[in-house]
Amino acid sequence: MPDADDPSQHLVELIQAGIDPEGNFGRLFERHSRGIHYLFLRRGFSAEETRDLAQEVFLRVSRGLPKFRLESQFKTWVFEIADNVAQNELRRRSTGKRKGKEISLDTGGMGGQWEEGEPAPFEPPPQPPKALDEVLKREQAELLSRAIGDLPPKMRVCFQLRYGQGRKYEEIAVLMNVSIDTVKAHLHQARQRLRIELSDAS
Repeated sequence: MPDADDPSQHLVELIQAGIDPEGNFGRLFERHSRGIHYLFLRRGFSAEETRDLAQEVFLRVSRGLPKFRLESQFKTWVFEIADNVAQNELRRRSTGKRKGKEISLDTGGMGGQWEEGEPAPFEPPPQPPKALDEVLKREQAELLSRAIGDLPPKMRVCFQLRYGQGRKYEEIAVLMNVSIDTVKAHLHQARQRLRIELSDAS
């Protein structure tokens, strides 16, 4: 049974009602991010891996919030998502270790196992023509620019202050009149969204 006095439940209600969804999501992030990070650290993930996995968790949370049923405990739901993300990552790693790529002597290899996507020994990696390379770089830059433009307004401003102007977290917090944790939450979500957008476009 959910606790009627639980601040997280109230924040979810506000978000679902369309009341300051970005600000209230940042407050949810502040309340639960430490516990999520601790969960991944206990599973043996590094600090950097933990940050990336936590971003994935809160991206899923943001997508699922409109359909979240308030008769459930929000904290329980978030930790179930985190547990699924951790298990999926561990399964992915286990599968990756079992996979290999055989290279026959006919392709210039030595008949051993090589990493997926690695060119065979003695076989130079293909080089795209310079003109084509420039076109691809331009298209990638345009895709990135469009993806940044599609971010929610506060998230976009936060991202541009950090990566466009090189501002520190403290400066961004003052300029946007939010907490440093909210700045971090915006940046985490922005990076994850851009990663997904650019991955889908490739």
